[in-house]
Amino acid sequence: MTSTASDSTFKKKEILLMGALALIAMALTVVAVIPSLRSKVKDAFISTNRKIVAKVDGTLGKDGPKVVILKIQSGSALSLEVYQSEDQGGLTLLSRLPLYETRDGFVLVQGNATNLALTDVDKDGTLEIVAPTYDEQMVPRLNIFRFNPETRSFDRVSAPANFEP
Repeated sequence: MTSTASDSTFKKKEILLMGALALIAMALTVVAVIPSLRSKVKDAFISTNRKIVAKVDGTLGKDGPKVVILKIQSGSALSLEVYQSEDQGGLTLLSRLPLYETRDGFVLVQGNATNLALTDVDKDGTLEIVAPTYDEQMVPRLNIFRFNPETRSFDRVSAPANFEP
């Protein structure tokens, strides 16, 4: 049986490809095994920059928990983190609430511009979290969250028709 030149060229290409893939696999294994290299590669691909954009604290109602609320910008995502204040001065994460828009916004509450507020939106005696944002087309969004004492979580609600911050 005779071998042609194209068969040997094809085999050389296959050998080079297999060698390159083997080197890539070894490099990825080394990166996965060594923690310092793994963290450097992770930081290169995943941004862990967390920036506190706003902070507000208060008691949600007469029977509601005392909370500290942070508006966090992590990369291009905005979210709220709600912490319950303990009597000893510690904080416990109560809820993490995603804001689906990417740009921070401002709203006037009692004559003051703010980007995070605790205010009684529906005039029922309990405070709601108000976090304004802008979407990709710069349309303002008013994110309102009400504390649900039965589930100890926050529900997204709409503003009443006559709402004036």
